Amino acid sequence: MTYITLDLEWNQPAPGCEVLHQLTTEIIQIGAVKMNEHFEVIDQFKADIRPRFYPEIKREVQQLTGICSQQLEQGMEFPTAAEQLHQWCGENFFLITWSHEDVPVLRKNMAVYQINSDWLPDSYDLQVIYSLQQFGKYQQTALFKAMAQLGMEPELTAHDALHDAMYTALLCQQLDMQQGLHSYDAYRKEAAKGRAIATKVIEGYTCIEDVHQDDSLRDFCCPECGTPMKAEPWQKGKGAKRTAHAFCPNHGTFEIRLRVQPRPQNTLRARAALYCTEESTNETQNN
Repeated sequence: MTYITLDLEWNQPAPGCEVLHQLTTEIIQIGAVKMNEHFEVIDQFKADIRPRFYPEIKREVQQLTGICSQQLEQGMEFPTAAEQLHQWCGENFFLITWSHEDVPVLRKNMAVYQINSDWLPDSYDLQVIYSLQQFGKYQQTALFKAMAQLGMEPELTAHDALHDAMYTALLCQQLDMQQGLHSYDAYRKEAAKGRAIATKVIEGYTCIEDVHQDDSLRDFCCPECGTPMKAEPWQKGKGAKRTAHAFCPNHGTFEIRLRVQPRPQNTLRARAALYCTEESTNETQNN
């Protein structure tokens, strides 16, 4: 049995680009790190992927990741990368991510290409394990901030898929992973109580209308089963705040909350966060 940390970077439709309704996030980079039963790093995997559906890298994505279209021109096709990842992972492994979104996004990309994803196991969100072991409750924490809180000094750049997968692996070495994996269901339920389950942060918007029209901010998967959820339009709140309901057929209704903040150079930063509602909590308990 091995442990594999996985991280993805993905692109979103640029303004004016035709949106493929079943794929709003196209993977452009895969990074993974393999560990043995003692959580010692034994191998690594990285693939740059040439996008087919959204070849123009969205400005906000390029600002966040540093990945440009020219870099990906030499990348491989997604089906090739997915097959190489499958062969590299092997059999009988645990999958660990610093988010619950990576595996559902990977499954959606594979589905578009009609690639079988049954070999992918459910993943463990290390952010949940980290929060419960460090704070006794769920607390949204960026990967690099978690490293700083544990006295780790990152030497590699953020938002590179392999770098983030490596740092996720190194964080595993600082936690009680056997306890974390054993108690994961209880950890996950505790994390859902009144805390953001998942967030999206995008910077570089030039006006509030661009924020409200960016459908990717409402693109969340169910934290329980990974099913892509159908989200309603934003409902106006106080000031620039907006809320929207997202529905999972298996686990009920969740709420997305949007906040917008001014940033340097007259740009805007948007943070969309997913929360449980009473209905989703009840559905999860009943299941």
